[in-house]
Amino acid sequence: MELKGCHKAEIYSPEQEFLCTAEVVRAAYDNYRLVVPLDFEVSSELEYYEVVFYDAFAGLVHTLCRLSDPLHISKSQQSLLCVVREEREREQRRQDLKVPAEAAIEVTCTRMPAGEKRLPARIQSKVRNISAGGIYFYCQYPIPKGTIVQFQLHEASKPLQLTARVLRKEELGPLENGTPQFGHGCQFLDLKPNAEAELRSYIFRKELQMRQRMRRE
Repeated sequence: MELKGCHKAEIYSPEQEFLCTAEVVRAAYDNYRLVVPLDFEVSSELEYYEVVFYDAFAGLVHTLCRLSDPLHISKSQQSLLCVVREEREREQRRQDLKVPAEAAIEVTCTRMPAGEKRLPARIQSKVRNISAGGIYFYCQYPIPKGTIVQFQLHEASKPLQLTARVLRKEELGPLENGTPQFGHGCQFLDLKPNAEAELRSYIFRKELQMRQRMRRE
């Protein structure tokens, strides 16, 4: 297995329990070194871990890997030899998958179509769903189609500054107190590879949590 644009991975137990995020360093053709927190311990009882690689070209690559040879590299980090034993799946069109997300965001309209009424500088909004290609959020103001918006997504492993264009808006039912609500479907713009990797990671975790809840129910 050869990955050309991979700098990040996530490590899961065989039961798909999230364990930690890792920085990926190439070691050989099918071997990598994963930089992980110093307190991460490789279990002698587990033969393989599930490692999900986030590659700029291949998308999400699900693998079974053997982890070994811990090397202390700083006060807070160590590196592990990661030998890929099996590639299980590649998801190249992850951007099509929408997952529900109730994150609160603060939206700023950076550019609006000519002639449109100005809106508040910061608009408190809530996310309904998100994908690697776009987001749907709702708020009390009707943001015109074509508006460029910016916001931070704080629920990711680190805050993500995102830019999007409003493709559609729709009027929703008001809140119990009568406050109007409008929904907005948006497409992400200028998404850098590192930001996309973080976003894909966030979406994957949301989907995994959803599947786990469904199994429990």
